[in-house]
Amino acid sequence: MPVKQRWSNITVVTPTGQIASDLLIAGDRFAGFVPAGAEIGDNWQRIDGAGGILFPGIIDVLQHGFGNHLYNDTEPGAVDENSRRLLRHGVTGFLPSISCLPPASMEGVLSRLAAQCESAGGARALGVHSEGPCFGSPGAHNPENIVPPSLELAKRMLAATGGRLKAVTLAPEREGAEEFIDVLKAAGVSIHLGHSLARPEHIPRYVSWGIDAVTHMYNVMPTYPPRGMGMHVMSLTDALLAEPGLALGLVADGIHVEPQMVRLLAQLSPDRVFLETDAMKYAGTPGAEFEFYPGYWVTSAPGKAVRDRQGGLCGSSLAPDEAMRNYLRFSGRDLVQVAHATSLVPARVLGMENEIGSIARGRMADFALLDAATLEIRATYVGGKCLWGRHE
Repeated sequence: MPVKQRWSNITVVTPTGQIASDLLIAGDRFAGFVPAGAEIGDNWQRIDGAGGILFPGIIDVLQHGFGNHLYNDTEPGAVDENSRRLLRHGVTGFLPSISCLPPASMEGVLSRLAAQCESAGGARALGVHSEGPCFGSPGAHNPENIVPPSLELAKRMLAATGGRLKAVTLAPEREGAEEFIDVLKAAGVSIHLGHSLARPEHIPRYVSWGIDAVTHMYNVMPTYPPRGMGMHVMSLTDALLAEPGLALGLVADGIHVEPQMVRLLAQLSPDRVFLETDAMKYAGTPGAEFEFYPGYWVTSAPGKAVRDRQGGLCGSSLAPDEAMRNYLRFSGRDLVQVAHATSLVPARVLGMENEIGSIARGRMADFALLDAATLEIRATYVGGKCLWGRHE
């Protein structure tokens, strides 16, 4: 018989508002709400949340590393270790991600990383995100590893991951992109525009091919100088803002995107923005220098992102709960809209919103208990089980 929990003395963040009712959990799923003090039988385990906030588990769809691991390296046990480490940051689902890798080694890395997802014992390793290798602009990725999209490449990536490829970031202006996208979409892969030099006027056509989201909005995206008389020229980011069906990924560290621009994005419909850390090795630690690819050394430092020896950005040092609190502060919005960005929109981008991403009847009981004063994580539950912290 599944364990039945009744949470009381809490505030619950749902997609439509904050609720002060008791929350019921039956087994691994949310079973609904009842008024505080209502009689529903004595076979429920009563849990006093001590005035805390129940927040939907954070889902990070772009994470190149965390703690002591870079996923490109596929060190044995890396995904499992990080899945457990991420629990203390309120994470219940994530996509370990790779960068642009040498063509000869990419499939092997994808295969090993996908296999590691199955053994994650903490937060759910939902699948693999391949950021690249079909880019228009390398950013901090190795330009020698960029290749054009093709039907054959899509098939090889799918075969290597054995059904666990969940997202691919690409530049849709590359020749062969439409066919590449068709194959991946048919397999249920979420397509993200990123590292692109696309012309703004072509964005509607690319979106019609099935692009779901944008990787790190405002980063590695071209702008144009004004025309005569100071007239603004529509940029790639303007064109992406204009597409109502596109979800916009945001690295909310206050470095990748200015806080005022974060506030601008937060004016959009709540279903438009989602947080992604783009975290690298040593995120969540005091930081250190490491080699991202041969000859390219970068340093991760809390609050300073990840930078190369010339000061260029190379991902973030963000912990996902830090991003959540930053977005709340930068955006001026409330916890309900923040929960859309941390949890519901990422789940929707992955086509999993009917299973995870919100505290609602029938969804998986993945959530974090927050301190009401500081919003620090007190405990994290996956499938109704406390895997980190304690509720008292």
